[in-house]
Amino acid sequence: MEQERLQRAMELFEVPEEFYEVSQLMVKEAEWELILAMGKEVVFESELKKRIREKKLAADAADFIRNCYHRAIINKMPGGKEGVDLHQGVGSQDGEEAEQGEMAYQISNLYGRFPFYAQYEYYDYGRKVSKEMKERLNAWDLEQYVGIFGDDVKAKMRGDDTHVHNSTFLTLEEAYAFAEKHEGHIHLHACNCKSMMYYHERPTCVCMEFYDGPNSEVDRGHGEALTVEEAKAKLKEFNKKGLMQNGEDYAICNCDGYCCYPLQMARQVGSKGMYPKSHYEIDWHEDECINCGKCTKICNFGAFQKGEDKKVSYNKELCWGCTICAPNCPKGAIHLKPKAEE
Repeated sequence: MEQERLQRAMELFEVPEEFYEVSQLMVKEAEWELILAMGKEVVFESELKKRIREKKLAADAADFIRNCYHRAIINKMPGGKEGVDLHQGVGSQDGEEAEQGEMAYQISNLYGRFPFYAQYEYYDYGRKVSKEMKERLNAWDLEQYVGIFGDDVKAKMRGDDTHVHNSTFLTLEEAYAFAEKHEGHIHLHACNCKSMMYYHERPTCVCMEFYDGPNSEVDRGHGEALTVEEAKAKLKEFNKKGLMQNGEDYAICNCDGYCCYPLQMARQVGSKGMYPKSHYEIDWHEDECINCGKCTKICNFGAFQKGEDKKVSYNKELCWGCTICAPNCPKGAIHLKPKAEE
C-alpha cells in the first residue's frame, strides 16, 4: 500500500503518529483500504458492499463486512440508538432511501480496535508487540479512557445523578442475582483491561456480559454462552482467586486492583468511596480471626496485612469495600455491614 494512502487511512482511523508502525499489526491492508473507502461516513450495508466490490477488497463482500465488524474495524450504527436514521439514505451516493431496517456502518478507530486485538489475538499481541510498546499503548489508552469518562466520575463525586459503567462493587449474592435475571443472555469473554495490561498472573477470560446487542462482544461473534448455574460457578471461582465483582445490570467485571481501568481512573481522579461505590463496610472481628492470612493474599488494596508477629491487622483507610474478603474468610471473622442510605 502506498505510504501516502496508508497515512491517510491511519489519520481517518485516529492513529497517533507514535503508533503508526504497531497499528499495522492490528489492521490488515484490505481493512486500511476499506477505511479509505468509507471515510468518516455512516454507510448502509448495500452501499458498503458496492464499494467493497468496486475496490476488489474481497470476493465475498458480506463475509468481509462480518469479519471487519468481528475485528472492531467497523461499528454498527443502528437507527435511533446511535442517532442514525436508517430511512434517510445515510451514506447512499444516489440519495436513495435504504430498505427499511438495513444496517449501517461506520469505521471504528485505534482506541476501539486495540482492546479487541489484545483480547482476541492475544498470542499475536504477546509475541509481536514489545513490552515497552505495550506500556506505551496502555498509557495512551488509559489517557483516552479517563478523557471520555473522567468528567462523569467527577460529576458523581459532586453528587450528580449520572451513569458511569462499573459504578458499584457487588457481593457474590448480588452478582448471582444479576445472572439469574439475565438467563439466556450470559456470555463470558476476555477482559480488555487484563488482556491489554498483559503482564500479570490473574485469569484473563473473566468478563461477564448480559448485553448482546449491536457492538457488543457477543454480537461481534466473541464469548462463551453460560447457563445461570455456570455463571454462578464462575463468579465464585473468580471471587476465590481474588477478583472483585463490580458492574451493573448489563455486565459484571471480575477484575483486580492492578489491571482494572475503572479503578485506575478512580485513583487518578480521587473518587475512592464514591466511584466505584460500596454499599458495605468491612467489619473485621479480630477476636474471631485465626491469622491464616487468606485475607492478606486476596485483598487488592493492602487493607489486610500480616506483621512480623504473624498476626493479621486491618487498615480501614486502605479499604475500598469490594467485599471479596468476607466470603473467603474460613472462620467468618469478616462481616459485611450495610452502609446507611445516603
